[in-house]
Amino acid sequence: MTLLGVLEDDEYLPDHGVLVIRDRHVSDAAEPWGNELLGELATDALSGTIATAGDGWVHGRAGDPYQAVRLEAHDEPPPVVLAEWEDVVETPFHSRSGRLAFASLTGGEYEGTLDLGRRGLFRARVARRAAAAGEEGDVWLLQFWPCDGDPGLPRWVKRTRPAVDAPDPGWQLVLGYPVMEVAYFAAGYGPPRPESWLDEPLRGDPPDAAICAQLGVTPPQSPREAIELLVAAGVLVPDGTRHRPAERAPSAADRLDLPGRLATQVEQAAAHARYAWVAADLTLVAAWGHPAAVDDLAERLLIPAGDVPGLLAYAATRYVEPVDGGIVARPRRPLPSSSVPVAAVRRPVRAANPVTFAGAPPRAGVIGGNGDVVVWRLDGPVVLGHVPDQYRYRAYETRTGIAVATSSGPGVLVRWDGTVERLPVDLGTHPVRSADGRFLAGTELHVGRRSWDRPHLLDLVTGEVASLPPADELTRQVLGVHDGTVYYRQGFHAGSRAFRWRPGTDPEPLTADLQQVDPLSGATLATDGGQTIWRTPDGDRIAVPAGRRYELAPGGRQLYAFRYDPPSAWLLDAGAGEPQEQPLPEGCDTSTAIPAAPFWETPSTLVFHHERGGGTRLVRWHLRANDFDHFDLPALTGYRPFAIRPILRAPE
Repeated sequence: MTLLGVLEDDEYLPDHGVLVIRDRHVSDAAEPWGNELLGELATDALSGTIATAGDGWVHGRAGDPYQAVRLEAHDEPPPVVLAEWEDVVETPFHSRSGRLAFASLTGGEYEGTLDLGRRGLFRARVARRAAAAGEEGDVWLLQFWPCDGDPGLPRWVKRTRPAVDAPDPGWQLVLGYPVMEVAYFAAGYGPPRPESWLDEPLRGDPPDAAICAQLGVTPPQSPREAIELLVAAGVLVPDGTRHRPAERAPSAADRLDLPGRLATQVEQAAAHARYAWVAADLTLVAAWGHPAAVDDLAERLLIPAGDVPGLLAYAATRYVEPVDGGIVARPRRPLPSSSVPVAAVRRPVRAANPVTFAGAPPRAGVIGGNGDVVVWRLDGPVVLGHVPDQYRYRAYETRTGIAVATSSGPGVLVRWDGTVERLPVDLGTHPVRSADGRFLAGTELHVGRRSWDRPHLLDLVTGEVASLPPADELTRQVLGVHDGTVYYRQGFHAGSRAFRWRPGTDPEPLTADLQQVDPLSGATLATDGGQTIWRTPDGDRIAVPAGRRYELAPGGRQLYAFRYDPPSAWLLDAGAGEPQEQPLPEGCDTSTAIPAAPFWETPSTLVFHHERGGGTRLVRWHLRANDFDHFDLPALTGYRPFAIRPILRAPE
């Protein structure tokens, strides 16, 4: 037996509580497996009691905490020590690419790949146990080995956590959410509440009077009276001067004579709470069997034989369908069409759409959709280098080449001779650059069981890195670099402290809540007493009009802000009274939170991205002449490229 490869993540953070392993996308992937019901999200089933798997995906029931996950590729079935694990399941798995990656339920794959050695059918073993004392989440081991011939059906090998859960007693359906919320607070959960809260009016409508009468109380009008009702129902138990939740609340259907429709809802809620997770296991068996026999379900699923009839009855309402020879999986139900009328949106009346004329290519180049760094020479566009990372967030022209912030820790520097290398330090996804292109600064973030951040200043000419000590909070945000000094704030709320730091000295606290710093002039925007204050290069303090999110233009003598639809920009000059609005050509993207955000090509030229007809157009606004030009990016830049931000020359 040979271990072919390993992929680990000790701090995997589940999306919506689901651990996701997915085939790495390749252009020459094999055809999908024959049964389309094995596709990811092809059925309504959840991730199962432990894990489920199909055509190019594995889902594990993980919850919200960080998980420690290890993937292994083997050439034959590896051994497993069952005593080391709490829960174990083995299942068929089909890989179209032969390469696996960690992934997000609602997003794409992460960095890192496990090579399985081939494509096709595999058996997968998923083992899970609780993390060590003091650590959150679970520890997972997922092992894959090739399978020739019939892959068999999923089989649950070991369980220590119950597959069939306790039924929902149904009291929230019967008494309503406002009353059950009282139970939560009365039992001591949530933030503390003053004693007077008990006599405040009860939120929402009171429970049905006939139901309250069966419990011997009147409909409650306050939380105090709601507690009396909850005690009568058996949801709360008196405990001295306080209350605690009942260890197992009685079923509302057993305590009350419920109306027919409500009785049905309570019965359905009880079945759902009891069987929903194990029904996903059953659906997996049905999808791989197509059809799958039902005579061995208790042994296969490791559940009591007495629970099988109830499970089959519940699953038949949504997940599986009985057929000759057993059961088959049901496809996911289509989303219901919305009957809510959509109101027509009245767009503001605007002036005539500004005319653009043909202009020059982008001064510093673009980052292509595939990661190519494209620059323009005298004979046209050329590929200077390639950024291999999956996601690229921002790119700067620097003295030594093009620096690109990416998703893989330290970004990438593509030198002017085409050499591609990693930056020596992680500056995060949104670093800032000095005006002369020599320095980059940013905050390295580690998000995990023990999160921390650390600001760095990188000298691109010498390669030297200056760093502040790491801190156990994710609060430091670098704002700018001016004259060799790094400006950063500690916190993301109003009133957060700001600092300036020159390497070799201790950070110096600033009095204002700093928001922005202009790298050319050192002008700033800061919040003081709820008012945004603009400090100009001349030292003047100007109160900024409220109502728009202004930013500093290069040189610090203008502010600008955008409107999305129809696109327009406001300019506010130092010393001017009111901002002036300028319509922008239709289609200009004014969002500032994306790689294709507007950027300054010179201190008096603002550039916008414009998606049109499957291609990308760059639109320049020349502020001094107040006219516009455009440049259509060539096909070699790919899908949704974004421009590299050039070094800003000081204004004349």
